[in-house]
Amino acid sequence: MIRTLLVLKFMILMASLPAPGQSQETSASSTSASLVSLDTPFTNTPPSRFGQLDIRAFSGEEDLTYTSLAFHTPLGRDWEGILRGSFAGRRTLALPGGGGIRHGGSDIELAAKYGFPGNGRVSTAGFLGVSLPNTPAQDNVVVTLGLSAGSSAGNRSFAIVNPRAVFINDNVLLGIGTGGQIRLSDTLSLRAEYTPVISGDNTRSEVTGDKRRRNLYGIGVRYGSPDGRYYADIGFTNATGLTTGAALTPGLGGSGAFYAALAGRF
Repeated sequence: MIRTLLVLKFMILMASLPAPGQSQETSASSTSASLVSLDTPFTNTPPSRFGQLDIRAFSGEEDLTYTSLAFHTPLGRDWEGILRGSFAGRRTLALPGGGGIRHGGSDIELAAKYGFPGNGRVSTAGFLGVSLPNTPAQDNVVVTLGLSAGSSAGNRSFAIVNPRAVFINDNVLLGIGTGGQIRLSDTLSLRAEYTPVISGDNTRSEVTGDKRRRNLYGIGVRYGSPDGRYYADIGFTNATGLTTGAALTPGLGGSGAFYAALAGRF
């Protein structure tokens, strides 16, 4: 409970930072709604919409392929609606002492995103949503909450912090993600992120099956079209998808995935 209150206080403090207008989004992010799994604070302005397809092929103990789809649409000035889902088959990982860990499944999330108005180099946005997981570990509707704050250094790089939470009964997941992008050229950029999980158990031991906590990471290269409307990513991560819950869930046993993504504004 103390950790939950501290993170919520952190979100409120970050929300008080000023946010820039659309010009920063165009120069620094080029249609970017996410880094690898973290949410960015940038929003679409009417009539622009955004869509993304993301595929993550896990090896090792996870041994599943996760497909994520995301759709973002403006709901008026500074507001954005988000519908996204992460989907995979199901498998059972056999434990050395007998029994197994059932894993995989799907997670669908509906959220609202608000970009706080202001001026300067810092953007801030808040997220509130509901998630409908259908996994061996969770099948009840849960509330999701997040905040993303980002700062750019000209049009060549930006950094973000993205605290997020999934309010599961008796196991609230809280993570504070940090990450950034560096432009290597007008169309090529390098991006990386790391999310320490400070509360809740988000995986199980591949030896005993006991619940445990594991941090998340991701690194990728992005090619963006010259007009900034479309991009393609390739990289490596241990997060299973783009929803808040999937982004806070790692592959079993430290498994990682090569991923590819296609996205654009239309």
